[in-house]
Amino acid sequence: MTKRDSDNEIDEMLDDTSLDIIREVINIGIGDAADALSKLVRTPVFIKVPDIHIINTGDVTDYIKGEMKCLGVYMAQKFKGTINGRTLLFFTKECSISFLNAIYGDTVKTSSLNETGILTLNEVGNIIMVSCISRISDMLQSSVSLDLPEVTVEISDNYFQNLLKRMINLDKTIVIKNAMEIKERDIRGYIFVLLNFEDFSFVLDTLKNNMKI
Repeated sequence: MTKRDSDNEIDEMLDDTSLDIIREVINIGIGDAADALSKLVRTPVFIKVPDIHIINTGDVTDYIKGEMKCLGVYMAQKFKGTINGRTLLFFTKECSISFLNAIYGDTVKTSSLNETGILTLNEVGNIIMVSCISRISDMLQSSVSLDLPEVTVEISDNYFQNLLKRMINLDKTIVIKNAMEIKERDIRGYIFVLLNFEDFSFVLDTLKNNMKI
């Protein structure tokens, strides 16, 4: 099967019901993440997922440019097992600082992120990405393990493009646009779940069967 054939097949599979299934599973995972983050920072954390859609991985760079003026903070995490791929989590630098100030009481300067802040964001990213992938794994009744995430601050466009080139085998990306609320601060972020065609098809087919759609 050529890449164009696989793209066409995926597009035919992605009706409104399919997106609703993915949205439902992701929302459960995001709910798990919000509960875990609330315990971590000892204050209520609410996360909403207003938008989920599927794009070709090759279009991720253009999508980010259209959504964000600057990349800010980027976290990446590999997962492997029944399905294999990578999750990416993005926050603008402004949102990252806002989140840290909500935790630490407006002590983080807008001009820089110190080691403590980066470690905190790393833990936050790990919780969010693990919660999403774990929930997908549970619904698939499969086993998936995750590596520790890596955090990069203010990456360049070239760096990110080179990163995506190394993921050329991961054809499809689930885009999860999310909004976090903590201490009346709104923090918007983007989660990308990258999968190859076969694994994406397996996820979609299995979720449909397990949820009796």
